[in-house]
Amino acid sequence: FMREEKRKNNTVWYRYGEYSFKVNILDSGKAVVWVNFKGFNIAFPIIIREFLYVVEEFNLDVIVNSEWNGHKGFEVKQEEVDFLVGEILNFCLENNLDTMDLVEEYSANEWYE
Repeated sequence: FMREEKRKNNTVWYRYGEYSFKVNILDSGKAVVWVNFKGFNIAFPIIIREFLYVVEEFNLDVIVNSEWNGHKGFEVKQEEVDFLVGEILNFCLENNLDTMDLVEEYSANEWYE
């Protein structure tokens, strides 16, 4: 399924096809997940397509976190990270990312910092 790419301190990077996920474990025990699709942050495009309402149905308490360079990520309990990633992938497959406005690009060096 997902392949671990890199691990540094409290952060782990994963890859699944054209998707990459940056998971940062916070001191609070929660985790923030940033999503990268072909170099773009897709958080905002999926939020405006009502992704947060979809995960709310699963009683997933998701907070939008922009603490890393202003990029929107999804903050959840650490034990919910795998479920969240699965729902992001399902949502993207069902909603065709290529039709979304992908405007928030990560810089090449930034993703692995």
